[in-house]
Amino acid sequence: MHSHSPKATRPRATPLDITPRPLAISTLNYRRASAPDIETRVRCEFFEMRGFSPTVQQAARLFQLQPDECGRVLTRLVQEGFLRQTPDGRFRLPS
Repeated sequence: MHSHSPKATRPRATPLDITPRPLAISTLNYRRASAPDIETRVRCEFFEMRGFSPTVQQAARLFQLQPDECGRVLTRLVQEGFLRQTPDGRFRLPS
């Protein structure tokens, strides 16, 4: 007579949360970035996207910054001549 041992049961697999989270990670990294690092990133984005002319709110979303911080960065770049501000409040590279 054979004795059957109960089958070993494996714990059920639970679904993994594979939701991408780059925004949360990026936001954290950018908030820890120094002002020169942020300015460098902003410069690169404007240089790479010729014709780009965002408002402060649009740039803040793109750069994942608070609008007031983004406004300060953009204003500094205007003051040094890297950007210009249009009469309607947009920022762009000088022509």
